[in-house]
Amino acid sequence: MSEARKRVAADARGRRAQFDEIEVGRVLGEMEWTVTEAMIDTQCALDADYALWYSVDSPWGGRVAPPQISYRPPRWLLSRAYNVRGLFYRWEMENIRPIRPGVPLRVTATVADKYVRNDREFIVFEASATDPDGALVFRTRRTHVLDFVDRNAERAGEGIDSGIKAERI
Repeated sequence: MSEARKRVAADARGRRAQFDEIEVGRVLGEMEWTVTEAMIDTQCALDADYALWYSVDSPWGGRVAPPQISYRPPRWLLSRAYNVRGLFYRWEMENIRPIRPGVPLRVTATVADKYVRNDREFIVFEASATDPDGALVFRTRRTHVLDFVDRNAERAGEGIDSGIKAERI
């Protein structure tokens, strides 16, 4: 006989946020984010993607970052506002301009929606980044399912943190 699945109640950062506490429309904050050459090297190694544009030169005059490097900052903003852990469900992104090393970007994010489907709790957040001139660099919309355990399951025990320490990557 298997033990009933439980939802994690807390982690090293404290109590996990409850679905009802997540506010649609809440601004998750903003941050300045500057991609470095080392960050591009790390992303290329993680993805085993060494395309010429990411390694040497591009049509934009110099090396640029792979677009998927933009995944982290919006997630950090969500983690700063809400202590949540979930499964990545959907990722929409639009890259308007290349992400260049050494150029500071202003990243902002907002909770766009939340809903329950098949007794699972989903949250949707949107983010965008602008360059120092205010030009849009990228925008994204992400959906996460919280816990991926039935929403009526008991909350108990402690789990791993929500990834906020990964900001150093």
